[in-house]
Amino acid sequence: MRRVVALALLIGFCCNARSSVAENEGQWERIADTSPNKKFAMRILCKSEPDDPERIDPDSITAVQLISLPSKNVLVTDLGQSMEGSPPGKLLWAQDSHWFAFALSQGHRVTETSVYHQNGDKFEAIDTENLRVEAGGDPRNQYIEPIRWIKPGTLLLEQFTIFMYGKGESKFQFSVRFDASGKIHVVSKKKLKSDGDE
Repeated sequence: MRRVVALALLIGFCCNARSSVAENEGQWERIADTSPNKKFAMRILCKSEPDDPERIDPDSITAVQLISLPSKNVLVTDLGQSMEGSPPGKLLWAQDSHWFAFALSQGHRVTETSVYHQNGDKFEAIDTENLRVEAGGDPRNQYIEPIRWIKPGTLLLEQFTIFMYGKGESKFQFSVRFDASGKIHVVSKKKLKSDGDE
């Protein structure tokens, strides 16, 4: 009886392994944005190999993942894919490799930044719904992108806003600190001169 159970488990394991390989069969992958400690990277999976690996057609992308190296175990299944034909954004690592930020276009009017923090052997998304500063008007388009990690847990971002009804635009650089519970604290805010300013 034990042999039958062991054989059944072995067959099940082999089938699962084959189906997981089959999922990636025929797909092309690009490994990018490796962490400073060389243990993690972003993987972009495509339906087929692009003509130019530096200019991937967004419509051919099937997944954007965070993986461990060298095993390629998937740590974050879906970082999200940019919309409106934009390729995936750049993954920006903190110096300690425990934090990363990822800007994602949600269409031609919105770019938002996601932040992840390592917890044990996983990376968990921080709630970044309030990752912005008061723009000073009624936003029509808003683009929030990470600039650099000042230190682990403290991120510098840039926010560019175009207001409704042709009422101008604003540009800010601001830094935020994430506390142990993941809450966002704005540390500094500086208005920048935008192209429309005299």
